[in-house]
Amino acid sequence: MKFSFAATTALLLTTFAALGSADEYADAIKAWCKGLDVTTPSAKDVLVAGHNAKITVTRIPDSKKKTITGLDLYSVSKTGKAKYVQNVWTGNYTLNSKASITDKLPSKLTAGLYYYRVWVTNILGGAHGPDCIETSHTFKVTTGVHTNSDGISYYTESLDDIQFYHPEYFKGCFALEVDYPKKDQEVKLGEHVTISVSRDTTSQTDSVTKVDLYKSTSANEAEYVETVWEGRESFTNQFTLKDHFKFDESEIESGATYYYALTVTSSKTQDEDCTFHSQPFKVIL
Repeated sequence: MKFSFAATTALLLTTFAALGSADEYADAIKAWCKGLDVTTPSAKDVLVAGHNAKITVTRIPDSKKKTITGLDLYSVSKTGKAKYVQNVWTGNYTLNSKASITDKLPSKLTAGLYYYRVWVTNILGGAHGPDCIETSHTFKVTTGVHTNSDGISYYTESLDDIQFYHPEYFKGCFALEVDYPKKDQEVKLGEHVTISVSRDTTSQTDSVTKVDLYKSTSANEAEYVETVWEGRESFTNQFTLKDHFKFDESEIESGATYYYALTVTSSKTQDEDCTFHSQPFKVIL
């Protein structure tokens, strides 16, 4: 398989318009938001619907003035999408090194994974810089807690039930979609395949580090074909790669479908990566 960048290689990486501007924008956001963190709720916290949650935002002070301007509660749907629940607070609070607020969770929350999104405005020399969006770690919410006659407390839902607490979503692997290739899309041998990824602004995914091609055979088994790209690309909303699908005809298996697997880092889990898959597509001669 071969790649091109512009007229010479078969690899094209873009966010919005051009690769350079994409990298610069993502790098600028990281520079402005460096040292900003939402330390509570943490991964260890289990909160009960209708009870209080403490949200703590910290920063490493520098020359940039940071002001907290918004706080929202989000949930992670069963399909791995970010779902807005409600606004918790709106205003202007200067963030020097640490700020905390208490929020009473809605009593009608269903069991699942939730997280807080903090909106921070940057000011430098009186000018408005890029805004920062930081989130807490996902935390588990249960609908109730009960105490038996022995004084032992237990939650209404099992904290190990993946129906409510999906382990991949818990480590930050959600709110990212591989939009292209489309399901059952036909790709002509020798043409370029567009791999397009969209990311919700509240997603906890960070950088794309690898794109692998797999083949699904008639026996419904996944067979690794090759790594089509490897590196480290930060992006805010969209990532696009073009793959020159060039094989010998003898290498194309009749009836097989292909798909891409993307390795993406998580901003909340340093020692484990996320994997997202494209829809299966077909290759025609």
